[in-house]
Amino acid sequence: MHIKGNYLIIISGPSGAGKSSLTSRLLSKCKNLDFSISYTTREKRTTESDNSHYKFVSKNQFEALIKQNAFLEYEEVHGNYYGTPIGPIEDSIKFNHSVLLDIDVKGAYNIINTNHFDCISFFIRPPSIETLRERLLNRDDMTAHQIDNRILEAKNEIMKSIHFDHLIVNEDFEDCYQEVEKILQGF
Repeated sequence: MHIKGNYLIIISGPSGAGKSSLTSRLLSKCKNLDFSISYTTREKRTTESDNSHYKFVSKNQFEALIKQNAFLEYEEVHGNYYGTPIGPIEDSIKFNHSVLLDIDVKGAYNIINTNHFDCISFFIRPPSIETLRERLLNRDDMTAHQIDNRILEAKNEIMKSIHFDHLIVNEDFEDCYQEVEKILQGF
């Protein structure tokens, strides 16, 4: 698949909605699509590596980057910083590529409202809160208290889905992916 134009393609939604799986598939199918690697101060999960999912940095390093205006947006989420570096996005756009962002709802909202870049935004929603809870439990990397907090936050995030260009319910991953691909092929 080839995406016309230089867009920021924003994939957002609650933790556990399927954003990472969706972004992985899109990156494997699109030749002119680059992934925006976010910076974070959170601990690395066992399934992650530095510079492929996130650039893991200390809080002091992150705060130094804030002072250098190195981020398009940044937020503190669940006690950790997350930020979208602007430099790599500008570099990709120069090469006529679009950039895929897998980011939290607050960060997505901030980017959508900046008017720095042309954006196509997708809010990926689980079919139900019960399904979301099951997905988070299956990750086996959070305490029950952390999952309860994520569920509470997900309910608030779902209410913000109206600010996105497209709302897609991820009940079946293949259907969800096909819907996103169809929309992107229209550009």
